[in-house]
Amino acid sequence: MKKVNYSDYEGKYDENILTKMATSPESIDVEEMRATLYGYTFTPEYAKGIIPDALSMDYWRDHYLDGDDDDKILDLEAMMHEDKEGNFGLYLADSPQEQLILQAIDSTGDGKSEDKALCVINVQQEYEYIERAWCLFNKNLVQQSVNNGIDKLELQDDFGNTEVVYFDVSRCFETLYYR
Repeated sequence: MKKVNYSDYEGKYDENILTKMATSPESIDVEEMRATLYGYTFTPEYAKGIIPDALSMDYWRDHYLDGDDDDKILDLEAMMHEDKEGNFGLYLADSPQEQLILQAIDSTGDGKSEDKALCVINVQQEYEYIERAWCLFNKNLVQQSVNNGIDKLELQDDFGNTEVVYFDVSRCFETLYYR
């Protein structure tokens, strides 16, 4: 895991990667995806709260599910991830693009503490991540709080078990995304 130092990604946003995501996502590595995600936060559009569809996992899921079934080949190795207990499982992601975004976010932390918060570019990406990596089935948000750009979500299942996940949304505040 490599925490995001956003300044490392200033000027690294390449709009061509978004096109590549549509045509050949398997040719994009995690570092290119990190540069795309975190580099985008230096654009004027991001400061206005505008996020391209291609940086949304929900967009790719919907796009993928609407496509021709013959084109759907999932890379099971790419779907593998290590959960918060150190067990390996599968992302609940339908498209290779979702998997790529998940891998980029996973490369930033494990979400178990403020120091290891997962770096996302907006709050919507938190919920997309939880749905695919934490299997949000039968879990409800019971509390959400933000402290110094770290969003703490407490989730509770039907049996009363509570899990906590931390997301770093500090870049939203640094760019005045939230006014």
